Amino acid sequence: MVYYPDLGVRDWLVSEVESIAAVETSVRTDSVKDARTHMDSLVLLLPANERAAVEELDGARDQFLEPKRAYPVVLFLLRDGDGARALREAPSLASWVRGSDPDPELLAEVDVEAERRAFEAGAGASPEEWLARWRAKEIPMDASNVVLSYRASLLERR
Repeated sequence: MVYYPDLGVRDWLVSEVESIAAVETSVRTDSVKDARTHMDSLVLLLPANERAAVEELDGARDQFLEPKRAYPVVLFLLRDGDGARALREAPSLASWVRGSDPDPELLAEVDVEAERRAFEAGAGASPEEWLARWRAKEIPMDASNVVLSYRASLLERR
């Protein structure tokens, strides 16, 4: 479960989840039914009607448990939105989500070299090269580049 503050940030968060997960196959869908069919893929569930998706997931929880999935389904909900409110009213799903919380120690294990390669593939330059251009104001300051500058600074070799 990923809570996003507004629609403008959601796409960036989706990309970040894909990057962090480092899986070969991910699927973006707005359908709970479609999410069930992609057993061997990371599924990024981006429902248009978040309340309906939460209610459907609450009723279909067992269908996501067996057969065992290779990768999780990640549900994106607007913070304090209709879906988040519906989750408070969905005891089965809420219990399942709490039991699926990621282990922070495992999340801390980052493959820095893989992340650097992914950065270079996406940005066309190493984090250091990209940051040099950014700091020289050769790269426009827009929302996506601000995010990229943060990512590059985390990967920068000092």
